[in-house]
Amino acid sequence: MAESQRRRRWYWENDTDAEGKPVRSRGVPDGGDLAALRRGLGRPAGSVPQMWRFYRSVVSSPDSPQLAAEHAALALYGLHQQSQRTPMHQPGVGLGEALRRLKACEGVSEDAVTRRFNAAATATSFDELVAHLRGLITQLRGKTIALDYSQLCEDLRRWNNPSGQSQVRRYWGMQYHAWHSAGAEEPSPA
Repeated sequence: MAESQRRRRWYWENDTDAEGKPVRSRGVPDGGDLAALRRGLGRPAGSVPQMWRFYRSVVSSPDSPQLAAEHAALALYGLHQQSQRTPMHQPGVGLGEALRRLKACEGVSEDAVTRRFNAAATATSFDELVAHLRGLITQLRGKTIALDYSQLCEDLRRWNNPSGQSQVRRYWGMQYHAWHSAGAEEPSPA
């Protein structure tokens, strides 16, 4: 099988079908794979050999924004999926929507979630953003709330572009505050 064919899907997509429903025959992700992904938390993209087999990006430099985004999304997915029996990747559930669901959970302080969300959204560097996301993902894991890791990866890639940061912030904010009509599709970052 050609490399491009083998790496067509993201790792987090292996446990769900196109609609995000669990694929029962595959079971839960391998604990060793998830541990390898979590090793990337707080580490530079490309610096964790155990993660190399999960990368899809074809890059000429380890400083590539695409590789940094992919690395962060993989590491955060490894954290989120840890000890979960259901897939924590759910197509169509953006970060803002997942956090909106979190703040509605019993025993969760809406103000605290909003403060953490705002801290992430106003981060001034990619590393600061990922550090804030790590704390938010831990909270999502605690309430078994999934999100779309393919979209998160794209959001992180776009974050590395100054004009992309403002677009991603608006997109997350619209989802978080549900600034769309009921029944309408959620906006997608342009």
